[in-house]
Amino acid sequence: MAVECALSTSRQNNRISSHQKRIAKRQGKKKAQVATAHLIITIAYNILKTGEPYEELGPDYVQQNQQDKELKMIEYLKRKGYTVNLSDQQTA
Repeated sequence: MAVECALSTSRQNNRISSHQKRIAKRQGKKKAQVATAHLIITIAYNILKTGEPYEELGPDYVQQNQQDKELKMIEYLKRKGYTVNLSDQQTA
């Protein structure tokens, strides 16, 4: 039943559908459906556990966290005494 709920969210633009698309790129459709069902069950469990309503975080939630992680890493390096120069060009 949770997999059916995951299938119904695939056409929407929210955190759950973006999670499914991100997983499907790497691991395939079926695993993405099961992973999305797991996310839905986790969200439902937390709603029942805390009693707080679900708050949609948006489809760009993971990308925002990655940007915050990069900024935290830069601050960490600066505290250690390194100088960090940001550029748009990426090297391998």
